[in-house]
Amino acid sequence: MIRAAIFDMDGLMFDTERLYGDAWLYAGRVTGFPITKELLNRTRGADRGSCISAFREALGDTFDFYAVRRYRQEYVDGYLEKNGMPLKPGLMELLGYLKHSGYGIGLATSTDEPTAREYLGMAGVSGYFDCMIFGDMVKRGKPAPDIYLKAAETLGRRPDECIVLEDSILGVRAGAAAGCHVIMIPDEVEPGEREKKLITRRMDSLMDVIAYLG
Repeated sequence: MIRAAIFDMDGLMFDTERLYGDAWLYAGRVTGFPITKELLNRTRGADRGSCISAFREALGDTFDFYAVRRYRQEYVDGYLEKNGMPLKPGLMELLGYLKHSGYGIGLATSTDEPTAREYLGMAGVSGYFDCMIFGDMVKRGKPAPDIYLKAAETLGRRPDECIVLEDSILGVRAGAAAGCHVIMIPDEVEPGEREKKLITRRMDSLMDVIAYLG
């Protein structure tokens, strides 16, 4: 019996993965590093340490992640200041349904706590969550199961009582490794053959989750 839902954030709740991708490509152009969409796809859902390793492996040891990331963040901040936080279709409806129906609601994002709290506040959704687990609160990031195990434990639920809502390959693997039911709502990358065997359902939008639970 499903008693709780655990959300990823970027690409699942917020339509930010395309924004981040455009921002990284911009940062690469400004700094002269050949950042590609293929490289970005490999890091979707990963924690910062894993991202740094992937970037340096692809671009060389001279790649200064934090120096280049400043340009990425300037791009993102400028967009959000002008346009606000872009919400995924069905997010508010699903959060309202879960809260009204008595489900536990958790967040498990690879994003660091200060940034995630800023984005959640900007979107006005912080109050819906019974627990929030951030990337800097676990030792191992996705695809390790740690963040979803911690979220389930904090919610007071067994993993098999939780659905994990994910858009990324690494996130799907993490949720499945934790023993949760995983619903994938792809954003930039469709599930591969391995992920198809791990997920409970593939859905087109968060609105579909309401029908599934109902």
